[in-house]
Amino acid sequence: MAEVQQDEQDPQYQFFLHLFLSEEALEVQVTNDSSITNVDEVVRQDPMLKRFAGHKDDITKPRFIDMGRQGFVFRFKYREQDLCLKVFYPYKAPYNLHKEVEAFISPFGCESRAFARLCDLHENGHWAVQCHGWMYLTDSQLQQLRRVCGRRVGNDPYWDNARWAIVKDFIADKPSSRQDEQFQNILSKFCIPKRGGILPDDVKKENYRGDRIVDLGSTITFPFYRRYAQAEDLDRFFKELDLYELPEWDNSNE
Repeated sequence: MAEVQQDEQDPQYQFFLHLFLSEEALEVQVTNDSSITNVDEVVRQDPMLKRFAGHKDDITKPRFIDMGRQGFVFRFKYREQDLCLKVFYPYKAPYNLHKEVEAFISPFGCESRAFARLCDLHENGHWAVQCHGWMYLTDSQLQQLRRVCGRRVGNDPYWDNARWAIVKDFIADKPSSRQDEQFQNILSKFCIPKRGGILPDDVKKENYRGDRIVDLGSTITFPFYRRYAQAEDLDRFFKELDLYELPEWDNSNE
């Protein structure tokens, strides 16, 4: 009970709930049946990511995978499933911003809103890796994670105030090359973000596992601040995608 109160006492916790998070548990099985027909209505709404159903549980068999640009990445077990946990570094914009704007452009804000929109469209796990929701990590959960990533990473200053995480499927498959048949499958799935008002960023080989993108921390989901993204940017991205089909794909550092 004390750890739940700790969540509620964090001003950022309540602030993020107001902006793009919901405390309702995410039921994965009802977010991936492609059944939504009122797409325009969904796209006009502000997306709110629901919470991981196992957010109160101990993290079972955690294994450190990587320390990326936006966070620490772990693999763990949940109900016999292999899942992935991305723990986001605390974000501070390089210039003064209103705190609401800073939250929206942060990697955690971007990724939460993008996955929420995919869930609202019932396209969870089709274009991007399947999402299981967000977590606000407790002290004991953080200790579990820090213990398994070695002294250097475990003592990294990025852990200071690192509480926010997103849970996804763990995919071990390597991404396709442009010559593989699966690459055309990757391209065809961009119809999902296109109709969902999602402007992808960091679309490169190393951010894919199999035929799904796994990193949405730089992705913009509309409605958004016009200073950072406009509808014209969305149109331009998908026109260039149709014309050039990710020409730099095999040149990225996978």
